[in-house]
Amino acid sequence: MKPSKKRVLKKIFANVMVGLLVLVTFLNSLAGQFSGQINGFLGITTSQIVGGDDGEYVRYYKSKFNSVADLKAAGLDKAKEVEAEGAVLLKNNGVLPIKGNEVSLFGATATSPVFGGTGSGAVNTADAPSFADAFAKSGLTVINEPLLDWYRAEQYGRDFSSSGDAINEARWKSIMKSDAASSFGKGEVAVFVVGRVGGEANDLKHSNHIDGGANPLGADIPENSDYLMLNKNERGILEGLKAMKDEGKLSGIVVLVNSANPVSAAFLNDEELGIDAALWIGSVGQTGIYAVADILSGKVNPSGSLPDTWWTNNLLNPGMANFGNYTYTNAGNYSFASSPSKYTSYVAYQEGIYVGYRYTETRYEDVVLGTPNVGDFQYNNVVAYPFGYGLSYTTFDMSNMKVEKQGQGADAEYVVTVDVTNTGAVAGKKAVQLYAQKPYTDYDRANQIEKASVELVGYGKTDILEPGATETVTIKFPEYFLTSYDALGTGSFILDAGNYYLTAAANSHEAINNILAAKGMTVGNGMTADGNTNLVYQTEYEFDAETYSKSYGTGADVTSLFAGADINRYEGKGDNSVTYLSRNNWQDTLMLWTDKDGDGKNDNFVKLAMTDKMYQDTILDDADLPANDDNWPVMGSKDTAYSLIQLLEDENGNPLPYNDPKWDELLNQLSFEDLSRLCAVGLRMTVSLESIGKPETLDHNGPSGVTQKYSAGINGYANQTNDPDKNLTGTCYPCNGIIASTMNDKLVQEVGELIGEDAMWAGYAGFYGTGLNIHRTPYAGRVFEYYSEDGILTGLIDTYETLGIQSKGVYVYNKHFALNDQELQRQGLGTWCNEQAMREIYLRAFELPIVNADAKCVMAAFNRIGAVWAGASHELLTDWLRGEAGMTGFAVTDMYEKDYMSKPHEVLGGCDIPDNFPGTTGTGAISSTSGDLGFEFAAYGPNGATPNAPLARAMRESAHRILYTVLHSRGMDGIGMNTRIVAVTPWWQTALNVTQITLAVLSVLSLALLVMDMVPSKKKKTNE
Repeated sequence: MKPSKKRVLKKIFANVMVGLLVLVTFLNSLAGQFSGQINGFLGITTSQIVGGDDGEYVRYYKSKFNSVADLKAAGLDKAKEVEAEGAVLLKNNGVLPIKGNEVSLFGATATSPVFGGTGSGAVNTADAPSFADAFAKSGLTVINEPLLDWYRAEQYGRDFSSSGDAINEARWKSIMKSDAASSFGKGEVAVFVVGRVGGEANDLKHSNHIDGGANPLGADIPENSDYLMLNKNERGILEGLKAMKDEGKLSGIVVLVNSANPVSAAFLNDEELGIDAALWIGSVGQTGIYAVADILSGKVNPSGSLPDTWWTNNLLNPGMANFGNYTYTNAGNYSFASSPSKYTSYVAYQEGIYVGYRYTETRYEDVVLGTPNVGDFQYNNVVAYPFGYGLSYTTFDMSNMKVEKQGQGADAEYVVTVDVTNTGAVAGKKAVQLYAQKPYTDYDRANQIEKASVELVGYGKTDILEPGATETVTIKFPEYFLTSYDALGTGSFILDAGNYYLTAAANSHEAINNILAAKGMTVGNGMTADGNTNLVYQTEYEFDAETYSKSYGTGADVTSLFAGADINRYEGKGDNSVTYLSRNNWQDTLMLWTDKDGDGKNDNFVKLAMTDKMYQDTILDDADLPANDDNWPVMGSKDTAYSLIQLLEDENGNPLPYNDPKWDELLNQLSFEDLSRLCAVGLRMTVSLESIGKPETLDHNGPSGVTQKYSAGINGYANQTNDPDKNLTGTCYPCNGIIASTMNDKLVQEVGELIGEDAMWAGYAGFYGTGLNIHRTPYAGRVFEYYSEDGILTGLIDTYETLGIQSKGVYVYNKHFALNDQELQRQGLGTWCNEQAMREIYLRAFELPIVNADAKCVMAAFNRIGAVWAGASHELLTDWLRGEAGMTGFAVTDMYEKDYMSKPHEVLGGCDIPDNFPGTTGTGAISSTSGDLGFEFAAYGPNGATPNAPLARAMRESAHRILYTVLHSRGMDGIGMNTRIVAVTPWWQTALNVTQITLAVLSVLSLALLVMDMVPSKKKKTNE
């Protein structure tokens, strides 16, 4: 008998309800795993502040601004000021400033400017001006607007879809055949814009690029293209413009380099291209183009100084031979549970300390001095523009250098004064750069200590000087900057015996020429120019291994910590070794990029094999954890009932120190589940702990400023005041290289203060911001996030940006700690570097903001220090970061990847929270489900399957650092002595739960009705 229509409908209804129930149950579970991301996207917090002090919203950090509109206006003005002072005039034969008011614009980038990078540092360009608009505002008339329209119509312009892979420049022949060809060549100045862009997760290609330029050092095949060389179409346009200039149709050619990454710059001085002036403008942020136009028109006199060496050809940089992703030669002999490349990839910093100008100026000096084994090196064929270089529309003279040493022992410092006089015809600013030379001795050679010919130790900048005016610039630097790290001998910093030189100069090359002049050298000895002995100071030291055997930051003992990062000292190195670049024998230790096979790929790199010890060190599992000693910290105590806010001050109103006994009592109150929650979750936030009144805090991710809306956080001033402009986004500043090139500490601190203000108004307590990795090569994707090729310049500039940001109660996470100087295979990349280079360049960038600005936090890196993941390196995160440098705050991982990272190992190493959010409920139950906020730690608790008291103690110390840092931040805004924190279930989670329950009820009812319909009734049986 056929079923009735009603039964069929009931079956369909039951199937639909059950299907929907299964789907919603799955979605609810999935949403639980990604609740942090969902809440962040929707702007939802999972806790709520209840009560308060007399109904007033408590603010611990006050804003200088009354509205978002005022703050935004100040930020846009400051971004323009930074570009105006940071842009670097590379070349000028008198064309700039432009004499008339007519210009023509060329280049794909002229219609699609580089405002910022890609990834976490991406910039909102919605209200950013075009070149043409900015030029018009500065009084320059772009006469070839039809050509710009043609560029747009033909869809020329850089392609952001593949991290800037396509330059997409037009051919000169196509331009000349277009209807717009008659709109230029009328005696104006031609401005050609060269643009390159980089970003997170991708490095720029130096060979086999789809749209780059042919590099003469590579194989002569079409596939071998270099993204930072001019491509054929760009070169063709410049050749076409040169021909027009020769015919008298143009009065000059100006090139703007709109790229944070330094390009191979030989073309700027190529006579065949006839370039009259060149300006490096980096990536310009939201309003920087206005400043570029003002420089061209003469309203602003440029005063920037290059934060990097600009090479004629970037492949001449010795770092390029070992820049990339290499695989251990025997990697196939080892197996891994997942993602083998995160275990078997490596890179070796074979160049050691000789990064950028430390290589070029040192080898140049050795050529001039006739040092044995110096090899063939012609400075002007290698260096287009030296580190620190920058021209002006006026001229300056430095004189009357005076040096005074003050203080004793490790507190000793030098105070240097230099008079700067404007000897030209227009007003301008000038940066004074101070360089030191340390002696290179037999002790150094015996102990493999390397010494650069010049090292930046400080800088200062004048105010605007009118023609004829003089200003005395004062520069202070610690004697510590004259030390060298002695890894193989004393294991500490030493002052070598011998002569030390100090010189004031306009750039690194002028500095070494001054010192060479003091040594009696002239152009007759091969110098590129004579130096100025009046700007050189000499002093002498005896050998001293005691004074700096205590750390500069804390006075803790300095000991060798990073033998494991140097393949030559790694205890499980096997047959591996590396010969580091040494001035003791340039010829036989130099590795340069070579293409012996003609395939566009480098053949000349350090080749390493994996050993059993490396294999073991790359894998983090329970076998690596310390044995349980049952020495559990007190947890869940009811003896006290402190709220976090009660530990802000003592009874006299003085800040309660980190080691006050009350902190132990508060920490005793925390359960293992509380510790697990704090240490398991950190996706741009710290979690709330309702039991002690700790609020949830939000962190912002972005090195160019606050890129999110001012309405992002519930306790932001924009939301608290219901500001009418709260849906605007914060100001995005020019790239950090431009910020560094200002060499203006006051200006940099003002930038930091405005970033801090943006964070306050947007509701952030922390800022994943300032990037302190090194421009080891020009091809790193995140060059725009980092300041410089120099550790001291990076550290000093960031000191002032950090001071500014943290003055607003926003703790700074400096990143990426450490040796994360490339993007290619950054996840799990084994980074091998000798300890001298680590300490003097790569770690110094992080050290100085901690010592000088109390920089609170760091973001750990994706890569490995040697074989061990950086986020689990005890030597890096505890012994050095907290022990020697003295950082007081906490550390977060880079985006957490559980396939090779481990939360227990991270906490034991000294990294406190992961940059992820695994779950929602926070029950702390012994479970391995993602619905439990701290499930990764559950098994290690007192009642867990594998209890581990040392891990619990480490988690307690992490909690201490997190709570102390948050307490002394603007994250506590809104929290008073009478405030409580209560948990809140997000509306979307309630909706999913209600939907799931409703569907469950409907499913049961529909199934019941179906069963009832299928069971024969008594009446039917009787009739039958």
